[in-house]
Amino acid sequence: MNFHTSRNITYADWIRLWTAAKEPYLKQATLANYRQALETHILPELGNCLLTDITEEKLQQTALLWLNRGRCDGQGGLSEHTVKGLVMLVKLTMKAAAKAGYVPPRSFEILFPPQEHRQTVQTFSKTEQALLTQYLYLHLNPKNLGILFCLHTGVRIGELCALQWKHIDLENRTVTISHTLQRVYLRDENGKTGTKIIITPPKTKNSVRLIPISTLLYTVLKQMKPEDPETYLLTGKSEPTEPRTYRDYYNRLLKKAELPPIHFHGLRHTFATRLIENGADYKTVSELLGHASVSITMNLYVHPHLEQKRKAVELMNFYL
Repeated sequence: MNFHTSRNITYADWIRLWTAAKEPYLKQATLANYRQALETHILPELGNCLLTDITEEKLQQTALLWLNRGRCDGQGGLSEHTVKGLVMLVKLTMKAAAKAGYVPPRSFEILFPPQEHRQTVQTFSKTEQALLTQYLYLHLNPKNLGILFCLHTGVRIGELCALQWKHIDLENRTVTISHTLQRVYLRDENGKTGTKIIITPPKTKNSVRLIPISTLLYTVLKQMKPEDPETYLLTGKSEPTEPRTYRDYYNRLLKKAELPPIHFHGLRHTFATRLIENGADYKTVSELLGHASVSITMNLYVHPHLEQKRKAVELMNFYL
């Protein structure tokens, strides 16, 4: 195709062609995530642009707009991580457009402002963790068991929501993490949009993992084990709960327990932080968390306290 013959095609027109062509080759969850990102953020800003008008400068301006006021509720900007994902998707679709002959090949080098105040990882202190654990013990039920489970395994909320008792091997004291649950954005043949819950394997092979069960967690699991292994850990029923619903429950529980409003993902951060504080090697922590590489684990969790730094520099005294 000659480039001039496609001068009037808009980015929205191209996205309809692209998603239809990609649908047979993408996982349902991946396609749903692409569509949600496109419908929610990308098409409102770029959909009416001609493909030829989507330049590096235009995408740079759009990225900054998302950072400053990209949230749908009008309450500020999107996170840098989210915006980088949106930029990646635009670059992916534009590369496909160039390959199909709709536009000349072009590069997009998008810059991001320096982060002067990087968000620190939220964790419970040792005292807060002890108080939370005590509260969960005194109010044991399937949902509270899930919170305790996260504190002792570091699983993600989607992995927890998908977890059934059949994945827990009490005899060998291990749990197999092999699925994740999420609510995805869908569009039917008539163009109607909606959402549904799906359970799929995790995105990366590293997320499929075997986690040993601690003695403390084993005692509680053994006490609460149901007869039917097909039931879900968080509900005690044959139907699961979804992450949004469970996060709401968790937030209410923290208020009742008079604990700080740490995000649910803070349970995972707390698990990793306690392991590293107690001398676990980074490779082991990385595999328990299901990270793609050890560098991800180190960047997130390896932030020595002043006392650790003091001990480190004192080692130089041995050379006097």
